Amino acid sequence: MTKAIIFDLNGTLDNTDEAFAKAFFLTLEKYLPRKKDRNNDRDKDLKIFAKELLAFFWQADKIADLKYPNWEMTDIIQFGVKNWAKFRNVKINIPQFSHDYNLIRKDELMIKPEFAKLIKSLSKDLLKFIFSQGNTKEDILRLLSKAGLNDNYFTEILTTKMFKEETKPSITILNHILNKYSLKPKECLLIADDVFLDLMPAKILGMKTVLVSNYVDNVAKDIYAINMLIKKK
Repeated sequence: MTKAIIFDLNGTLDNTDEAFAKAFFLTLEKYLPRKKDRNNDRDKDLKIFAKELLAFFWQADKIADLKYPNWEMTDIIQFGVKNWAKFRNVKINIPQFSHDYNLIRKDELMIKPEFAKLIKSLSKDLLKFIFSQGNTKEDILRLLSKAGLNDNYFTEILTTKMFKEETKPSITILNHILNKYSLKPKECLLIADDVFLDLMPAKILGMKTVLVSNYVDNVAKDIYAINMLIKKK
């Protein structure tokens, strides 16, 4: 029986990738001039560029985790934009571009409506947690407020910033939930979009897991399943 649900925030509860890609698109519209001979392809090009920038952003985010733990969001954005501009051989005012993008990103970021509806419908007897990497609790509360939610809907809101020198993947924080609320791992369901950072430590502990992703067409647990997908017409 499931007694507790642990929601990952970024990319699961909220629309991180969609918001970031849209913000990159809107910023690119401002900074990349139109080409007279390719006006019809402009939106298509910008959508491709926005998705590329999203990939470079996440690359910068991982580099920051590994090498530059003191970097702020601004540093990560500028590093990603700089590498993308080099990749595309585009001259751009990186600090200004990053500043404008960050303002738009904050406006576009929100809790997914379908998840807000789900959370409101869940039984009050069910323990509900948010587990976030890097966000402050104040950031999370602002996001919840935009969706008509607040901390009363959750048993506890947890972020790695609350635990000294802790980051994802985190068995420590998941154990905190188990111990504080006298839960068995099999009574917990973790819903997340990242297999390594979120689902792997939960599975190690024995929790049930659900992957939420727009990037996965199929999930194969063994070679037999892969062979069936290859042969499928």
